Amino acid sequence: MRRSIFILFFILLLSVVSCIDEASRFTVPYSRVFFQIDVNGLDSDLTFFGHKTFTQGRTVGEQTGYGGLLVFRTTEGNIFAYDLCCPYEDNREIKVKPTDNGKAVCPECGSVFVTMYGLGTAESGPADESLQRYTVRKNSNREGAFVITN
Repeated sequence: MRRSIFILFFILLLSVVSCIDEASRFTVPYSRVFFQIDVNGLDSDLTFFGHKTFTQGRTVGEQTGYGGLLVFRTTEGNIFAYDLCCPYEDNREIKVKPTDNGKAVCPECGSVFVTMYGLGTAESGPADESLQRYTVRKNSNREGAFVITN
């Protein structure tokens, strides 16, 4: 009897866990991202607690997402990447503007997003969704090089 209850509980647990959606939620329309940065070379101006934006690829095959890329580097050297498109406006022509205090502001709706912790969370304004985040991986072949993808 105990064994059958345990098996039933285990099956129920598996069915609940399998329903969880682990896919990345898109806050702006999907657009391919593949971009490379090198903080020891071409992107040496991406300082600690600094930001840089990109609206087009620099080499063949590079793509910068729906509205472009906002890349933020923390004081610890962590790098985070977001789409420049405001999720409230959902218009690739309206791009958030990064500030020097680790945030980004939408010039159209006034929403403020916190970029310095890697989440792009909406802090104020009408936006209730975070900025679209992208994956940043170290390039194992070169020190200071990173690849941004979705």
